[in-house]
Amino acid sequence: MEEVQIRTSRRLGVFSLAASGLGAAVILAVEFMRIPLLIVAVLALMFSAILLLVDRRVKLAFSDAGMRYSRWRPAVVPWHEFAGYRWVKWRHQSHLQLLPRRPSELVAGFSPYGKFNHFCYGLLRMPPFSIAASQLEVHDSRLEELVARYLPEQPAG
Repeated sequence: MEEVQIRTSRRLGVFSLAASGLGAAVILAVEFMRIPLLIVAVLALMFSAILLLVDRRVKLAFSDAGMRYSRWRPAVVPWHEFAGYRWVKWRHQSHLQLLPRRPSELVAGFSPYGKFNHFCYGLLRMPPFSIAASQLEVHDSRLEELVARYLPEQPAG
């Protein structure tokens, strides 16, 4: 099987750019909102939105060798590292949760960004080792089809 490559959804960038544009309009229209920290926050959101729109690098890739998810680490994680997958809901959003056989060893191989991201997932009580299809150019059904080729589905728990 050839590698399947999935990129970040442009909807995320468009939404962020619209939110930052609205924030900039409010700052310009309302004088007491012209706080330097707020201005910096809106500019940072605008900058990150533009990066989301122009960044077309592959974020998630599937192949016979394994999967690579850029939020975790740049290297391929072999399929045998996972026991299966399941669908979970977090704040009314579907997440495909991969179930690692040795979670601590998998996290140890994460990039510094991946470790920080994993830590934040824990703080937000998000499902660990999960992938939100809504943030990628893929539908839930297609994501499940790709993963089901290699891993068994586990009951939600």
